[in-house]
Amino acid sequence: MDGGETMSEVPEMNVDQVMERIREGIRQRRSGTGPATASVPSSAPLDDAAVTAELERLQSVGDVRNVAFISHRRLLGRAVVTTKTVLRKLLTPILDAQTAYNTAAIRVMAHMRRWIETVDRRHTQALAVASHRIERLEERLAVQVAAACEEFTTKLTAQYAAQVDALEAQSQALQTQSQALHAQAVEMARRSAADMALRLAGTERKLRRVLHVLRPDGPEARRPELTTRLDRSTMPLAGLDPEFDYAGFEDRFRGSEHDIKERQRIYVPYFEGRENVLDIGCGRGEFLELLLERGVKARGVDIDLDMILQCRDKDLDVLQEDALAYLETLADDSIGGIFAAQVIEHLEAQRIIRLVTMSHRKLAPGAVLVLETPNPACLMVFADSFYRDLSHVAPIHPDTAKFLLEAAGFQDVDVKFLAPVDASRRLPPLDIPGAGVERFNDGMEQLNSLLFGAQDYAVIGRKG
Repeated sequence: MDGGETMSEVPEMNVDQVMERIREGIRQRRSGTGPATASVPSSAPLDDAAVTAELERLQSVGDVRNVAFISHRRLLGRAVVTTKTVLRKLLTPILDAQTAYNTAAIRVMAHMRRWIETVDRRHTQALAVASHRIERLEERLAVQVAAACEEFTTKLTAQYAAQVDALEAQSQALQTQSQALHAQAVEMARRSAADMALRLAGTERKLRRVLHVLRPDGPEARRPELTTRLDRSTMPLAGLDPEFDYAGFEDRFRGSEHDIKERQRIYVPYFEGRENVLDIGCGRGEFLELLLERGVKARGVDIDLDMILQCRDKDLDVLQEDALAYLETLADDSIGGIFAAQVIEHLEAQRIIRLVTMSHRKLAPGAVLVLETPNPACLMVFADSFYRDLSHVAPIHPDTAKFLLEAAGFQDVDVKFLAPVDASRRLPPLDIPGAGVERFNDGMEQLNSLLFGAQDYAVIGRKG
């Protein structure tokens, strides 16, 4: 064919190149290097412009027999066209075969394209299903992991809480044990200190007795008005220790000097502004010190040598003398006040009556008599203190004491109840509804008053 005489332009077709493009697309999709696979079905995975254009071109040129022969030569054109037509007829079997091949190849490629699209769609759907299952598995796994974590955390928290509780219990036990040991140590130290103080007080008393006998220049020599009625020259050193250490007994059971001073402070106003006050049974001199602090001149009388010597160490005005015998030596209406704390329970009834009547005679007009003694109306006194002291003779009922003062001529006689039993010992009232509860609680209050009332009382009378 002449270069200027051609069939209508037929685009060149390379089947192998088209198939290679299709295979490359499949390989890329399988290897993941091609277009990204979505989790939802994609639209026409092979529907790219190049492949579509190639298939359209193949379909348009598939029938190589339908070629129109033309020629642009004026003179030989007809002959050239006729020649080409003859040649086409001669080549018809070949062209038919080529056309059949082309048609079959195009159908195969179209079928392959549809198959590939179907496979790709199924693959995409499978990927979507798998992705959905993976998401479900991830959710279930997340739930299981969360549950496992929560269970583990709960167990761990419970174990930690149990360990903390155990440690707290151990700490509390150790603290309780430590407190108990501390309290025990403090109590042991207190008892040891108390025992040491008692032993030291006993040693001091013995030393005072020795010095009392051995020192001719003692207080009596310097102050004649304090001279004792006892003859010291006839007292052997071996006989200095008393048969019963009453001063040591009071140190142990009555209370400290500070405590006794605080209890007796309430009596000071009855003697303020007075002179020549007498403290009968002055003991360690606590009330004498209180009066001295308020500028009240007072003298103490006691029969216990240790008490007298201890008071003289404090430079207090005291005499070792029987109270009734001493009162007999005083002028009538000369005493500015008489105080006797925890004394009359040591006397027989006749001596008590004599003490009251003689006190009224010796007191100056307007002066007071104060007698403090255990209160037998409180039954706790007998269980706790009264019978502990071997020198106690008998309790005196407050009504009896008041009657004695009134009978002796004292005026404005009053009874003051002191030193109540610790309230924690009282029986608690019932706090429940009921018709008889009020009467029961009234009875309980009377019982509390009888058992746990005031342990001491003071009867106070003024000479008119």
